[in-house]
Amino acid sequence: MSLSDGEELNVTNARWVSENTLEIEFSDGCLKSVDFKPFLAGSDHAEIRKYLDVERFKGFVISYGNLVWNDYDLCFSIEALYSGDLRAENKRDEMVAEGPAEYGADSTVD
Repeated sequence: MSLSDGEELNVTNARWVSENTLEIEFSDGCLKSVDFKPFLAGSDHAEIRKYLDVERFKGFVISYGNLVWNDYDLCFSIEALYSGDLRAENKRDEMVAEGPAEYGADSTVD
């Protein structure tokens, strides 16, 4: 199935399958099995790694079409969930803000 132009893609249902894997249903009818373990285990952040605990991981809910844990303590983009590739989410973990000197090209103070 595919979405019509302008149609919003949402998570409509999700169920725990095993360990850190969920079966996720999307508003276009597509059903995906997504293993979150590589993302969770690959994070340097304790606040993310805590979801390796299966009971905590199973505490997900669907809120406004998003799959979330603990009131948005952990959530993923619909695109990442739909593709099943959570590596892009892990890269966000590693991103840092630019230093002030990088904001303006020739900004000097006299």
